[in-house]
Amino acid sequence: MKKLIIRSSLLTLFTALLVTPSFATDSFDYSQHNYTIKSGNMSLKYRDHSRIDKWMTQFDIKIAGYGYAYRYQESKGNVEHRFRVSLPKAFKYNGFSVAPRFEYRAFDKESKDDFANVWLRFQYAKKFGAFKAYAKIQPKFAIDRDGYDDGEYYEAQNNYGVDYKVSDKLTVGVYLEQNHNDDWDVKSEFVATKISYKF
Repeated sequence: MKKLIIRSSLLTLFTALLVTPSFATDSFDYSQHNYTIKSGNMSLKYRDHSRIDKWMTQFDIKIAGYGYAYRYQESKGNVEHRFRVSLPKAFKYNGFSVAPRFEYRAFDKESKDDFANVWLRFQYAKKFGAFKAYAKIQPKFAIDRDGYDDGEYYEAQNNYGVDYKVSDKLTVGVYLEQNHNDDWDVKSEFVATKISYKF
């Protein structure tokens, strides 16, 4: 009975977040496309966008349950460097999980200040044969960011999608991403695709 109550409560929370009304001015004005190759505990990702001048490449490595990543990103010619440390899951139960992530963002543009943040990544995933459906609720908390106190929530990056495992090596997927502001209003949203190949 206790497990049923916990599961029902979490499902209700995710459902409520899924139906958050969108007030975004750029809803579905562009799409995102992700390509990843994996080998062992390492991966290399390339991401591009349709109809906007933005792309990135990211290298990831996982060691002893910790994920480390470096991202090089260009947006309208402005360069950003991101450094990430993803910690192991702090909670895991029946497809639900919670995992923290630390991120430092450095900008080449002098007028833009560097800052850091901490993510809390809440996820629910369920497999149906070769399909996997998931929802990720990912609030971010500021560290040394102008306009916010340290530890203050300032935005969220949420994903709702489905992956299909074509083979042991190839996985494809599609998802909706909604980016929320500090009032939890949707400031942007788009559909994204992904292709992942494992060597």
